Amino acid sequence: MKKLIYFLLIGVMIHSSVIAQPNPDRREDRGPGPRRGERMRPEQREKIEMFKIQFITKNLELSSNEAEGFWPVYEAHKKAIQEIIKTKMNDEILMQEAMLNARKKYKADLLPVLKTEERVNNALRIERDFLYKMRHEVSRRRGWEQE
Repeated sequence: MKKLIYFLLIGVMIHSSVIAQPNPDRREDRGPGPRRGERMRPEQREKIEMFKIQFITKNLELSSNEAEGFWPVYEAHKKAIQEIIKTKMNDEILMQEAMLNARKKYKADLLPVLKTEERVNNALRIERDFLYKMRHEVSRRRGWEQE
């Protein structure tokens, strides 16, 4: 009987020590990087921008001439969206209306560069796909999503 109690006690101790081990998938246990509420470092932001440029260029199959016309339009749209967020943040309806108008202008500005409605719509979809991939990757790295 003493041996049984001894083995059970050792089993409970081993089990509790295994549970107490740090989880390598948890964000708090990882190395350097932005924590919740912190800003991204400039080099991280640059990496994401480079990945975005590659992702969009590859998926849109932009030629060099199209890329020369596309990226200035894209950057102007991005600045317009940032400005809308800054100025209209307190009124949700005004912000959504301004965002919709900015997207309509973006679509109209892209048409001469990409030549067809299908490619313009594809550009809008690819940008949304990129944002989805980024959110998914952040969730995966923080351990919020099961693989």
